[in-house]
Amino acid sequence: MYLVISFNYKNSDVTTRGKLSVLPNFYDEFKQYGEIIIVATCNRIEIVAFTELINPILTKIEQLTGVNPENAFIYKGKEAIKHVFKVLSSLDSMVVGETQITGQYKEAFMKAYEEGAIKKNLSRLMHFGFKTAKRVRNETDISSKPVSVASIAVRKAKEVLGDLGGYSAVVVGAGDTSRIVCKHLEKHGVNIILLNRTYENALALKEEITEVNVDVHTIDKLEKFINQYRLLFTATSSQKPIIHDGIIEEKEFKRHWFDLAIPSDICELESKNIDVYRVDDLKDISDENMKQRAEEIAKAEKIVEEMVEEYLKFIQTSEINPILKELRAKAEEISQEVIKNAVKKKYIKPEDEKAVAKIVHTAFKRFLHNPTITLKQNANEPQIDILLSSIKKLFKIDENLLDINKCEYHNK
Repeated sequence: MYLVISFNYKNSDVTTRGKLSVLPNFYDEFKQYGEIIIVATCNRIEIVAFTELINPILTKIEQLTGVNPENAFIYKGKEAIKHVFKVLSSLDSMVVGETQITGQYKEAFMKAYEEGAIKKNLSRLMHFGFKTAKRVRNETDISSKPVSVASIAVRKAKEVLGDLGGYSAVVVGAGDTSRIVCKHLEKHGVNIILLNRTYENALALKEEITEVNVDVHTIDKLEKFINQYRLLFTATSSQKPIIHDGIIEEKEFKRHWFDLAIPSDICELESKNIDVYRVDDLKDISDENMKQRAEEIAKAEKIVEEMVEEYLKFIQTSEINPILKELRAKAEEISQEVIKNAVKKKYIKPEDEKAVAKIVHTAFKRFLHNPTITLKQNANEPQIDILLSSIKKLFKIDENLLDINKCEYHNK
């Protein structure tokens, strides 16, 4: 059974998602329950699985993170498939149309693949999910003006301060989110003070920004710069907050800080002259984005529905041809064995062996004709799983031989 356990911006706050963000470190704890992919982004922590063991997974989540999973969204079967396709198509994102989620899912898929946590069921689910996302991008204008939480944060800063030209902003971190922040600050003419633990990574990001000044420093200069400038954007991978009251000086000017990290980079502050915007605080702009894209969202959701139905047909029919091939192979193997034995015992002459083999082959082909037709006629019917399961059991067909649905994205 396909299963998704989802904690996201709709049902879990930033603090909860921060606690759950460690789950990708514990694949060994989950592999015992079935096929598993663990996705962790700033807006969602999801476990995508092929398993029947829901309660053990929920219990394990609580044991590892201390988070009671009672508020998690749980999707099963067809609804789980639909949810994955919607997420990959950015229809379930806080910012509909953002382009990061597909890449984040691909990274999670690669990690699961490397951990040996997936087999054919999640491989082919991801294969179709990425195909769905591609169709949505190509057949709708939902991503024609790419947006993200990072771009919305810069937009919010402009809303608060007006024209940003001439301002300077401190950006902490040099990952994908910080890169997007810097690109949008560049468009608005904002000079950047870029801080990162690894100086070389920050320098590499600086090379991508050519229209404004970028000063690069190591993160040990954090205390100095956060007390000099109004604007701060932080998106590190730290598991603990890096900004707290102990390093903050009171200033007369108002500061606007955007915490785009999960877990949070900024503690709850006592200072009254600093506005801290966290990921979930940007939802009002997200809602406006939803209204503006309503028509394209409807088109995209129709594509998702079509792809879900196509996938359901695919998983019903994908085993038929391998099973028929295996049946024919077994028939061929048995016939050759019997014929050779007949020649050995002189029931037939050696020179007649090929002719007899041809007759037997034709007989088996006719014998398998009706089963073949029946399976193909019932390929899209609910009973196909029962038929295939019965054949595999009756003829002792090794299910490992049917693992033919290796995802084309496994090595990308």
